[in-house]
Amino acid sequence: MRHQFVLDKRTNKLLEELASYRDGNRSVIVREAIQLYADMEERLDRIEADPAFREMMAKSDADIKAGRVIAHGEVIRMSRTRSTKRRKR
Repeated sequence: MRHQFVLDKRTNKLLEELASYRDGNRSVIVREAIQLYADMEERLDRIEADPAFREMMAKSDADIKAGRVIAHGEVIRMSRTRSTKRRKR
C-alpha cells in the first residue's frame, strides 16, 4: 500500500541517514518508526491504566492544588547547596 507524505528538511535528512543502514530502504524505517511509536503508546496506556499510577497522579494533583510543592528553582538551589556541602567533607 503506497502513501505519500511531506517531510521537513531535518526529518528527511534523518530518514535518509537511518535508511542508509537498511540498504537505503526508507519504507523499512518508516514502518519501524510507526511500530515503535505504537508500542510506546500501548505501554503508556498500560502504565496509565495501573491503579497505583492513577492513585499517585491523583495525590500529586491534590498536592499541587493544595500548594504542597517546592518550586523547581528552589529544588535546584537545595541540590547545589547539598552538593557543595558534600564536596567540602
